[in-house]
Amino acid sequence: MSVVVVADSASDLPAGVAEALGVQIVPLTIEVGGRDWADGTELPRERFWELQAAQSELPKTAAPSSAQFAAVFERALGEGAEGVVAITLTRKLSATFQAAEHASRDYGGRVRVIDSETLTLTEGLIVEEAARLAASGADLEEVAAAVEDVKTRARTRGTLDTLENLRRGGRIGAAAALLGTVMSFKPMIDITDGEVKPGGRQRTRRRAIDDLVDWVEGLGPLTRLGVVHALADDVDEVVERVARAAAVDPATVAVAVMGATIGTHAGPRALGVSALVASR
Repeated sequence: MSVVVVADSASDLPAGVAEALGVQIVPLTIEVGGRDWADGTELPRERFWELQAAQSELPKTAAPSSAQFAAVFERALGEGAEGVVAITLTRKLSATFQAAEHASRDYGGRVRVIDSETLTLTEGLIVEEAARLAASGADLEEVAAAVEDVKTRARTRGTLDTLENLRRGGRIGAAAALLGTVMSFKPMIDITDGEVKPGGRQRTRRRAIDDLVDWVEGLGPLTRLGVVHALADDVDEVVERVARAAAVDPATVAVAVMGATIGTHAGPRALGVSALVASR
């Protein structure tokens, strides 16, 4: 049996991709609607957005436990896997990496845990690359080395449609949120060095989407492109435009609904573009 790739649910892989590639997903826990849910299994992403809209308080997320990771590692190795490569969202925003790393210590080097230094679909694209390589017969060392390479070529930029979730989460004040709403400002965000960082702002959503398109065009040749969205009604247009900017077939663009990990703070209609730039 080849190497098994494990990821957390914050990777926001498109529906069916994890199963098709044999990726084992360890769910984060989401507290919303008065109860705890296993992200992605008990709580599909579309249902999360329905529940989130009906709550006065923001949902809360919790990292998987070491025991959850250990159970997945144990099963994979027990079923004959040569080894396991576990890829997590950035350790700077979650304790998920630490939980996986702690669980890996009992397996004598047969489990490699790698911090993707990113999150949402960009993490998902890294996971996808690892799984395809593992399926081709690559060994543990080759898959781990490839992940380390791919994550250096991963890029992410996004935009928020509303500041309300940031206000409710205490990330900005009420006055700033009101001003941003009145002025229709759309914040741009980047994922850099494992952190979410401000990337400027645009006056309208149209200009924010233009910004994303220009950003994609400036990346140069890509090996993979994806769009993640918080039930954005204009996502098809965005996919078409970024595909054209990257000179790729829109049908090859990975499209996914944003999960709770970043969606809790990003809010409805948020958009993110994930890219893997070609090696130079």
